[in-house]
Amino acid sequence: MERTRKYHGIRRVLLLSMIVVPFVPLIVAATIGYYSHVKSMEQLAMSAVRLAAVDHAEMVSFFLNERRADLMESLDLLGGEIKDTAKVREILGELRSLRRDMYSDLGLIDPEGNQVAYVGEYPLENKNYLDSRWYKETVGKGYNISDIYLGLRGVPHLNVSVSKLIDNKEWVLRATLRPAALRRIVEKVNIGVSGEAYIINSANRLQTSRRSGGDIFDRDSYLYPDQKDGVITFDGSENDEAYIFATTCLNNGKWRLVVRQKHSDAFRSSSSALYLILAILICGGSVLVLLAVVASNKVYDMLTRQADTVCALEAQFLRAAKLAELGEMSAGFAHEINNPLQIMKSDLTLLEMLLHEEIERIGEGKNGAEIADINKQLKLQIDRCAGITRQILNFGRQNKPEFKKINVVDYLPQVAKMVEKKAELEGIRFIMDVDSRTPSVLADQGLLQQVMVNLLNNAIHAVVDEHGSENGEIVIAAGQDQNGNALIKVCDNGVGIHEKDMERIFLPFYSTKKNSDGTGLGLAVCHTVIDSLGGTMRVKSERHKGTEFSIILPAAG
Repeated sequence: MERTRKYHGIRRVLLLSMIVVPFVPLIVAATIGYYSHVKSMEQLAMSAVRLAAVDHAEMVSFFLNERRADLMESLDLLGGEIKDTAKVREILGELRSLRRDMYSDLGLIDPEGNQVAYVGEYPLENKNYLDSRWYKETVGKGYNISDIYLGLRGVPHLNVSVSKLIDNKEWVLRATLRPAALRRIVEKVNIGVSGEAYIINSANRLQTSRRSGGDIFDRDSYLYPDQKDGVITFDGSENDEAYIFATTCLNNGKWRLVVRQKHSDAFRSSSSALYLILAILICGGSVLVLLAVVASNKVYDMLTRQADTVCALEAQFLRAAKLAELGEMSAGFAHEINNPLQIMKSDLTLLEMLLHEEIERIGEGKNGAEIADINKQLKLQIDRCAGITRQILNFGRQNKPEFKKINVVDYLPQVAKMVEKKAELEGIRFIMDVDSRTPSVLADQGLLQQVMVNLLNNAIHAVVDEHGSENGEIVIAAGQDQNGNALIKVCDNGVGIHEKDMERIFLPFYSTKKNSDGTGLGLAVCHTVIDSLGGTMRVKSERHKGTEFSIILPAAG
């Protein structure tokens, strides 16, 4: 009774401890986790729009610089033939054809501002641009990239122009670009559901259309903060919708790339996280209480049954001891049974000789055949009983290796045939290089076969990992070393072994095979077997060139 009251008290304390102790840290951890998640999501969202702004600004700048490079290469190509109008038209026409999705027309302007060569669809040849602002800026800075505008063409376009000093005079090459090429770059932004990017000029006019609404030339009503360089991120709202923004300057400050995403989209996971945390707390608390009740009851039951369990364990130990004694007795019985079996077998042999003489004397007849058949069955059953007793005696007892003289020259090809078909299926070629002067060895044929088959299987795996199903090669070589011992080598052109693995490959349970294909026991067993045969086993390997295992065994006397 005293023990029962004690166990009831332990159950109550355990129940309260299992509910209160985990639940308080759980609530604290959930609160901290939610706060950290919200802050982390804010940083991730800002980082995402910032990274998108940086990446796409680089792509736009690279695109514009490529167009400038196209024009400069064309001017370089013209060189001394700059005044050859036909040649100029030919080169400009080739550039326009090559970049037809980008260039709508190109024109060459001489030092007097006259467009002396033009390739395009509009009547702009011989037009003078000397007083145009873009022309002056091009000559002054070496290049100019305009805003997107309509102009005489009546369709949205932008101009890229470069100048070069040829014969001490400034020549200008101007190209008209289609806005679609620029728009394709900007529209690649893909952040969440509402993420978008667009370009505005210094007057807040859209230079590319906006996914959420707004075409080229529309005015963006949002008041952006001043910016000269770099990337800035900030929060803002438009039409009662909150956004996160990232902006950066383009085209020497003439343009601004804007990347934005709705707050509700960027921080959608925060609300989901809150609901998930609450659900986890409710479910976790319920499970915690249930587990506490179940666990405390189980502990109580365990304590009340402790004495019975100890008694049961003692009974099991006694039974195990009896089984061990029974095993020893069985071995003794088998040994005792084996002796009369041998006597019976000897007497049966003697009886067979006597019957044979008697049958010769009186003639075989029908009875003689029956007697011979009975004698044969008796001998068979005695041998069967002897085999059973041998199995009982050998159970749990390791037999010593049966050492025999093995002719290595004949033995190795026989072992190779065991895995040769497997190698052929993997496209691996076996090469036998066995010296006829290789000395015989004294070894257990089964153990040596186990070593060789393991090495050959490892070589096949290594070759397949490196070459697949072709160009694989495995060499089995044998000869005599300088001390007169038998030297056996298994070489492959497989994947090789890492230098860091070389010292550990013979350790038990250490495997270098992928996806846990090996147990790590093969080479360890091989090394142990060769040691037991009085030999040594070495390995040389180089990554992606191959591996060589060498076995040295004493020559048979």
